[in-house]
Amino acid sequence: MKISPSENKLRFDPENHKYYVGKRRVPGVSEILQKVGLSKNYEGIDTFYRDRGVATHKAIELYLKGVLDETSLDPAIQPQFNAFLDYQKAHNLGKILALEEPMIDQKMIFAGTPDLITDVAIYDWKCSKSHDRVAELQGQAYQILSLNQGFPVVPFTVVELHDDGTFEKFTYGEGVALWQSVMDLWGWRTKRS
Repeated sequence: MKISPSENKLRFDPENHKYYVGKRRVPGVSEILQKVGLSKNYEGIDTFYRDRGVATHKAIELYLKGVLDETSLDPAIQPQFNAFLDYQKAHNLGKILALEEPMIDQKMIFAGTPDLITDVAIYDWKCSKSHDRVAELQGQAYQILSLNQGFPVVPFTVVELHDDGTFEKFTYGEGVALWQSVMDLWGWRTKRS
């Protein structure tokens, strides 16, 4: 039996935030970090904050594609979107290489969707009040995914978009050494659950 290329293609279910290749489920970066105990479990988060984060990401994506009608923005995301605009004015984002594109690593078998990859940085937009250093590990995973696409080695930059319309930037290097340890721990945990 011959397998069609579409059966081997990575699919992302945004509603459940799960990745698949054919019928096989592939763990995502956030899921892995939660399972090994390095990241918070956001399942119980107030849906307002989850939906606001999703809407902010979508607004930024549409803006970067040049198709956003800014008058359509919900007032609930306006401060975060304004913070993004201020960040973009103050920093050169670089040439867009990938925007909200699901990616897979076939060697370690994990998937993820970096918010934005440019020739300057891999960006992650966060609508949070306090910085979580586990973002460094998330960035290492995204750097592996980016390298698999043939993109250049660039730093991982987290941009927190705050409720008051301000932003804060955190930049991590180009190293990916710790992600293998995270995947080893993931393998150990999944075999024992």
